Amino acid sequence: MIILCARGSLGLHLLKNTIAFIIMNNIFMQMGVLFILMAAGYVCHKCKLLDHDFDRMLSSFIVKVSCPCLVLASVMGDTVPDASLVPPLIAVSIITYIVIGILSFYAGKLFSRDPDKKGQFAFMLAFGNVSFIGYPVVDAVFGSEAIFFASVLNFANSLFMYSVGPMIIGGRSDKNKLSIWFLFTPIMLASYGAIAIVLLGITGIPRLISDPLSMLGSITVPGALLIIGSTIAQMSPRGILGHFNIYAMCACRLLILPFVVYFLSMLFTDSSVVVTINTVLFAMPVATSGIMFCLIAGKEESTMAKATFISTLFAMLTIPCISTLVDGLNQIFFAAGG
Repeated sequence: MIILCARGSLGLHLLKNTIAFIIMNNIFMQMGVLFILMAAGYVCHKCKLLDHDFDRMLSSFIVKVSCPCLVLASVMGDTVPDASLVPPLIAVSIITYIVIGILSFYAGKLFSRDPDKKGQFAFMLAFGNVSFIGYPVVDAVFGSEAIFFASVLNFANSLFMYSVGPMIIGGRSDKNKLSIWFLFTPIMLASYGAIAIVLLGITGIPRLISDPLSMLGSITVPGALLIIGSTIAQMSPRGILGHFNIYAMCACRLLILPFVVYFLSMLFTDSSVVVTINTVLFAMPVATSGIMFCLIAGKEESTMAKATFISTLFAMLTIPCISTLVDGLNQIFFAAGG
């Protein structure tokens, strides 16, 4: 009997180690793809195939066309998620981003005295690369059924990043001041449409509509990464390493912020799955859209590019650590109720 228990315990231990290895392998693979696309942008710029003007035009196209198409295409499958789960998930995500956004706004001032850089650091802290890295990580850790939770929790990320984000980076001016019209930007209209499709349970959308949207949306991730690589190519090799303030921001973004979100989420939901996914999404590196907003606003973009590159590099190590630590916290706080 003792031998059988020992074998069972050993088998369970091996299974956990195997699952952990698969998860980490998937994360490293996804990061590898990201760096290869960045490298492609770097090489293209060095070969005179990309330049600063093209980067700015492509940034505008991604923000105004391809990203909205990506949002709409994400809910145009054969099935739609349970509509009853949408309101509570959106509520948790919006509350989380409001609190983190306020904290990031004031924390951004700690990393730079330059008025233009303060906004950039606030953006870096508040918004992560959820679409490209977050979804694959959630899929690897929790399974494909958890992607819906991630996509709805990411609604507030898209809401604030594409509305308030450009104003944070662009600074206070007549062009960038907050107005009611941000609710009618392309990305916001696409978000409304996606939520309406889910709430109304609309399925079977003709491929004549869904396929073009999907194809246009697929430009978003590689396009953004090419822009980052092209921007990095404009820096000196020594300049790519960045300064202390960037590393300090990365430590806050990748190691401290996720646990702030973990305990904050526990105040608004008793679901360990929602708390964990929300936490993991905030453990992502700096959002790639930040550099596009800098280009569109005509701001110096090298600091944002360095932070995006360095945070993505460190995230290869921190994301598996955060996932493991969160699992341990769940054993403490959710062991009884689940």
